[in-house]
Amino acid sequence: MKDLSWMNHPAIKDIDPRKLAFITEFVNETEGKSVEKAVPILVATNAKMKAMGLTFTPQESDLMTDILTRDLPEADKKKIEMVKRMMANRK
Repeated sequence: MKDLSWMNHPAIKDIDPRKLAFITEFVNETEGKSVEKAVPILVATNAKMKAMGLTFTPQESDLMTDILTRDLPEADKKKIEMVKRMMANRK
């Protein structure tokens, strides 16, 4: 059974429904995958959002990272943070 507890996070209620749809899709596509396999999905999701004129605020990005990495080992969390920094530098 999928863990949907992240949807109970208080900040989720303030996120644009279109952004929430992207988060939900990302969570569904990456569930059970390694960080290495999730990163290309993250990049593709970011590109789709950009094409629609949507971006995450820094706060939303941090929230999404917190939610998606809550069960990862520390080494994987560091990889995600590195990818986030690389993506931020591309802007």
